[in-house]
Amino acid sequence: MLARLLNQKYQGDESEFTDSERQTVTFVDNRIYRHKVVRINYTTYDIRRAQDSLNPRTHADVMVLSHEDEDEDPHPYWYARIIGVFHAQVSHIGPRSQSTDEQRMDFLWVRWFGRDLNYKAGWKAKRLHRLGFLLSEDRGAFGFLDPNEVIRGVHLIPAFAYGRTSDILGPNPSIARQPHENDEDWTFYYVNPYVKSIKHYDYN
Repeated sequence: MLARLLNQKYQGDESEFTDSERQTVTFVDNRIYRHKVVRINYTTYDIRRAQDSLNPRTHADVMVLSHEDEDEDPHPYWYARIIGVFHAQVSHIGPRSQSTDEQRMDFLWVRWFGRDLNYKAGWKAKRLHRLGFLLSEDRGAFGFLDPNEVIRGVHLIPAFAYGRTSDILGPNPSIARQPHENDEDWTFYYVNPYVKSIKHYDYN
C-alpha cells in the first residue's frame, strides 16, 4: 500500500520500507472491509466487452503481467489465487505524503503460483505451461495485489496424474484453502491460455 501511495511502479512486492516509513500509513479506525466478489472488466480478443466475477470460493485464479528479471525463457504472466477481497480507508502522513486526506484503497490477498521451470512448455514444446503453489516458507508465497494489476481470471487445470499433497502448506487447516480441499493442494496445474486485456474493476 505504501508503494502505491508513493506512486511506485509495481514490481512484485519487491519494495522494502523501514518501520518508520510504514508508520506513516494509518488505517482509519483500524478497520479493513471484506468483500465477497471483485469484478474485472476486460476487452476480449474480438474487441468486445466482457467481465469476470472473481471470488475466493469458486473462481479465484487470476493472471497479471510478469516482472521477471531472468532473460532466459521469459514468461509474460504471473498467476495467483485470491484468498480475500478487501478495502480500507487509509491516510498517509509524513514528508513524502502527497495528500493527508482519507482515501479508499482496494486490495486482494493472494497466494502465488510458481512456474515449473524444469518442465518444457509453450508453443514449441506443444505443451501447456505447468504451475504449482510456492512453498509456505518461500518469502513470496503470499502477497497483496492492487486489483488494477489483474488482467483477468485464468482457467487452471489440475494435473490429476500428479495427485494432491499437503507438503506445500502442511497438513494443518489454513484459510488459504477451501474446506472441501481437505487441507491439501493439487501438486501441479496446467494453464489454459486466453488472449484478453483489462479495462477496469469494480466491487459488488
